[in-house]
Amino acid sequence: MWWFSSPRIAFGEDSLEFLETLEGRFLIVTDTNLVKAGIVEKVTRYLKGEYEIFDRVEPDPSFEIVEEGVIVAQSFKPDYIIGVGGGSSLDVAKGVRIIYENPDLDPEEISPWTDVEEKGVKLILIPTASGSGSEGSNAIVLTKKDESRKIASIHPRIMADYAIVDPEMVNDLPEKVAAFTGLDALSHAIDAYVSAWKNDFADGLCIQACKLLFNYLPRACKDRNDREAVEKVHNAATLAGLAIGSSQAGLSHSLGHSIGGVFHIPHGFACGISLPYTTKYYSRFAMEYYEELAYHLGIQAKGEEAIDELVKKIKSLLASLNVPDNLRGIFKEYGIEEKEFYDKLDKLIYNSSTDNTVLTLVDIPSEEDFERLFIYAFEGREIDF
Repeated sequence: MWWFSSPRIAFGEDSLEFLETLEGRFLIVTDTNLVKAGIVEKVTRYLKGEYEIFDRVEPDPSFEIVEEGVIVAQSFKPDYIIGVGGGSSLDVAKGVRIIYENPDLDPEEISPWTDVEEKGVKLILIPTASGSGSEGSNAIVLTKKDESRKIASIHPRIMADYAIVDPEMVNDLPEKVAAFTGLDALSHAIDAYVSAWKNDFADGLCIQACKLLFNYLPRACKDRNDREAVEKVHNAATLAGLAIGSSQAGLSHSLGHSIGGVFHIPHGFACGISLPYTTKYYSRFAMEYYEELAYHLGIQAKGEEAIDELVKKIKSLLASLNVPDNLRGIFKEYGIEEKEFYDKLDKLIYNSSTDNTVLTLVDIPSEEDFERLFIYAFEGREIDF
């Protein structure tokens, strides 16, 4: 037995107005930049009741940030916790709610089978980027700082009660942010479709998310005034988030979590640039799934030829977004030298091989294969193993 779950979703223009229907005490979990930019004010203007803002969220949030948020919640005693931001803020809001209701729970030990209490605090998630899909998933990704690795936790109670997917919240995304968040969504959709936990309820979401992202992401990145494209990509990110909430993420995230935990480049770049390599490698274990997905994306070829065409399609999307199709290129943009990559390769291999996402793979790569995946992705070599 397995579950498909979803928050109640308000989407489209003016969906923030849903907040006017609620009354109570509101704890807003966000980051300082969004407060300064006036984005959080777009939310608070609709609130009927007292609110407090916890704005200590930072990129690659740690377990310690969740603990700080829980302390604020214990003092404020909210009826609603509202996450406003990208995946980091939304994940912290999820963590704050479940630990606030279960103060003795170790967040690192959360699994789908952990017994938790529900004490009536409602969780509302409002994404300000179109990528993580955290508003639609039952997962939290937090960083364990002392080990330089990310840990994903999954539980039905992590799922939000409400998600508000309003394109107004992403109208002003910089092109680069729109690119890496969109690639994050694409990696969710592809990973979930080829997961060992794939299922009929999630597959259609994966297909539609992929179609929307391939068709609209380049437009949305180049022109934030293209309202149709911006809204389609925003919806696609939530669809992909719903999919990984059931089918879970996969190999591009095993690599992506490791890369992000060690080098702190944007998660969407880490996963998206890994996709051509994980797709070609993992297709030997999930050929039928990739072939099906390729067909739904308009690729008529079969077998290896279909996989090659799908890889070309992903690389073409990267090129259209001005994103390198290898890790060497993106590392250079972030000032990471080749020597540092090779010096930390053993850490990358260990992190990826012990990442929770390997549990939903049809077949788990050996450490030797993880090593080759990282090297090939870094050097931009075609997968031949």
